[in-house]
Amino acid sequence: MQSLREKIKLTLDQNLKSRDEIATSTVRLVLAAIKDHDIQYRTKKKGDSISDEEILNLLQNMIKQRKESVKIYSDAGRDDLKKREEKEIEIISSFLPHQITSEELENILRETIEEHGFNSIKDLGKLLGFLKGKYPGQLDMQVVAEKAKKNLQ
Repeated sequence: MQSLREKIKLTLDQNLKSRDEIATSTVRLVLAAIKDHDIQYRTKKKGDSISDEEILNLLQNMIKQRKESVKIYSDAGRDDLKKREEKEIEIISSFLPHQITSEELENILRETIEEHGFNSIKDLGKLLGFLKGKYPGQLDMQVVAEKAKKNLQ
């Protein structure tokens, strides 16, 4: 099975051939961010490169940044920049696995809380850590935290 890193590199090649400027620049940004994190990883003597799970977290952070930019551009009336950011979100999201829906998240939270005996808000960190490890790249952890707080008393 090809790694996420290889999939992103192949996508760059395809975008270069099709001359899609926004997609090409977005994928280059993704690869640059991955390379930057690889350098930080090596500096800390943790290994040669970051894992696919860490790449997924990086991609989610990039999407979160762009969503914030979309809101700012929308408020400022800059539809041209807003559309570009939305296109970048779409491109970056294509590398993420299936995103868990709100209904699925409710069921997962209920089952996980019962299964592991998470009772109080003090267990929130353990719950989030467990879900982040079990569903890498599939959850927006901010949304998970909000819903989890409602389920933990």
